[in-house]
Amino acid sequence: MDEPQTRIQEELTLLRRNFLDLEYLSEGNWVRIPSYALPDGLWDRDSVEVCFQIPEQIPGQAPYGFYVRPGVALKNGQPIGNYAFPAPTGFGADWGKFSWQLTGWAPAADLVAGTNMVNFARSLSTRFAEGA
Repeated sequence: MDEPQTRIQEELTLLRRNFLDLEYLSEGNWVRIPSYALPDGLWDRDSVEVCFQIPEQIPGQAPYGFYVRPGVALKNGQPIGNYAFPAPTGFGADWGKFSWQLTGWAPAADLVAGTNMVNFARSLSTRFAEGA
């Protein structure tokens, strides 16, 4: 197995330890978490499915963007910045896409010594807390 594929498998193993119900599609390196909690009172629902891609050239290529299903809206009716619906994914086309990146992407050769895909997945809660 070449180095990027080995790293992808290591990232996937770590993700599975943290998100037990994770689904993975090897074509495109798509990851789906069936239920991701949203902050109370801000969004039009309590949780969503999320999906994202593990970059082909990880760790040198940082992850970017994530998708939610069903589409979301803010309870206060404000437009959501950097969000588009619908957007295609490896899991279908009925997803909304957030443009998002983890601030301070700093991976290391040792997966857990630097930032990794679990850090990225957990950072989605920061974006959800921002609201609009």
